[in-house]
Amino acid sequence: MTLQPPIRLLARGMQQTRIAGHFVPLYALVILSVSLYPFSGWRWPNQPVWAFLGYTLPYYKTPLDDTLNILAYVPLGASLLLSLRQRLHPVPALALAWLLPSLLSFSIETLQVFLPTRVASNLDIFNNSSGALLGAIGAWLLAAKPIMHRLAVLRHSWFRDGTHVDYGLVVIALWFITQLDPSIPLFGVIVPPHGLPQPFDAPISDPSLFLRTLEGLNAGLNLLTLSLLLTVLLAQRRFMVRGIAILITLTLLLKLALAGMLLKPFALFQWLNWPIAIGLLSGILLLPLLLRLRRRWRALLTVLALCFNLIVDALWPLRETPLSALKLFRWSGQQLLNFNGMAHTIADIWPFLALLFLLRYFQLERARQGKTWL
Repeated sequence: MTLQPPIRLLARGMQQTRIAGHFVPLYALVILSVSLYPFSGWRWPNQPVWAFLGYTLPYYKTPLDDTLNILAYVPLGASLLLSLRQRLHPVPALALAWLLPSLLSFSIETLQVFLPTRVASNLDIFNNSSGALLGAIGAWLLAAKPIMHRLAVLRHSWFRDGTHVDYGLVVIALWFITQLDPSIPLFGVIVPPHGLPQPFDAPISDPSLFLRTLEGLNAGLNLLTLSLLLTVLLAQRRFMVRGIAILITLTLLLKLALAGMLLKPFALFQWLNWPIAIGLLSGILLLPLLLRLRRRWRALLTVLALCFNLIVDALWPLRETPLSALKLFRWSGQQLLNFNGMAHTIADIWPFLALLFLLRYFQLERARQGKTWL
């Protein structure tokens, strides 16, 4: 059956989405976090800043490095083209969708000159700009295809109207980046270190129980946060159960796929243990009660869950270094460190991105319904 726009949009026409426009700055932040991670050791170089532009091709590069550097910029070029084509002619939009990521890559490589753990490379700029151009061309070719119309209809059929909802959808999509490291627990963002035990003072007599409790709380609260945030975005209650089921299923499949590809056999289920399972089960059992609440109360509970989880993260007494988890993976190297660093960095900033959306939601609701909206 052909997917049709909801009746509420037929009279006034279907609005253009701003998902691509919201995605661009957030994804650029992801690229910046990966490229400069772990953000320490800054120093002035012993050579001219832009000397790397004249270097010969680096001997340590591999086809995998080149491929990842190309693929990393494909989404940025594609989203820029989709955003700019709403305002510009396709040709200048295509040119800017290639030029702006190229300038971003050049700026990042320049900053890497000041980091001793990074190596600035002219080849990286070429690969990044090539990826952006490929993404822009691909988006240009797909923009007029029926699949883009179907995706727009799907967005307006399932979700509420408004550019703030587009931002919320991007925030939820960005959360999946926190789960790209298969050593991170399912729906969790706090990670037990895989090296020697670290001494710490537990507030209870059983330190192990304290750690297991925090692990379970972290996973359960993240599940509740994502599920409730999704229901705030949905247009109708009848989509809530299906939407949450899709969210949980995609997260589980993502973990299984990445664990199978990246982790060694003994660590295949590193991301799932019994405290995590209990926390997730508790969250799932609470959801039927919370979904009965009105949308505004679900939004308020999302804020409380986010803040409580920030407290749990602050109470977590152990810290992992980027190198300590490498023994779990089938391969190692700078790209793996980048991969893990991206997941951990986005996990740190994601709650604040979600809080920005919820703050905007409350502002709009208060303006729409007045002082008595609660």
